[in-house]
Amino acid sequence: MNDLLKEKATYWNTRLKKCMDAGRYTQASFAEALNNKYGTTYGQKDVSRWMNTGSKIKNGEVGFPKYDTMVLIADFFRLDVGYLTGETDKDSFSMEKACSYMGLNGEAIKAIREITHPENEASYMRKDMRESFNRYLSAEGFPIFFDRLHDLHLTSILQNKENRVFDNQDSAIDYFHGLEYKGKIARYELNEALVLLVNELYPKAPQVDLNIKE
Repeated sequence: MNDLLKEKATYWNTRLKKCMDAGRYTQASFAEALNNKYGTTYGQKDVSRWMNTGSKIKNGEVGFPKYDTMVLIADFFRLDVGYLTGETDKDSFSMEKACSYMGLNGEAIKAIREITHPENEASYMRKDMRESFNRYLSAEGFPIFFDRLHDLHLTSILQNKENRVFDNQDSAIDYFHGLEYKGKIARYELNEALVLLVNELYPKAPQVDLNIKE
């Protein structure tokens, strides 16, 4: 293998092992899981070979799995092949684009998708969840709520950011009392912003017509 393929083989071996470890698969159980899902006939030896791509053997080196096998493996873990071969550090190229566009990391995008589940278009429950999430993010009070959340975050990291050296114990105590007070104010203002946001979204109790049999 040339240097480029060796690099991709290293990514492949490392990330495939990471995925298997996360799912608590042994080589044998992973082969069985693939066979159950895709109707294939892989065995433990196949998985062992996949996990040792690029390794030296008598007749040369262990090559990459066939591309259709790589696609099945990636699909099984809900990833793009490009992630497993190191072409992207995100789970998929779609994820990479979303992170770049939103300015968020992959974990944040995943957390949002866990709420919205865009693949479940027909689910009424998911539609309702997406609707409420859209209303929450697009509300006029949301930027204010987030600003207050950011204020609290800054208060929580201020001590480490400043890394101050105090002249005496009294000045240090005064400083920490000041931080504690700022934290209380930030929490209060965050709570108030959340209440205003909720009141904006749901200003009145739901009006329900009750049909009662006479």
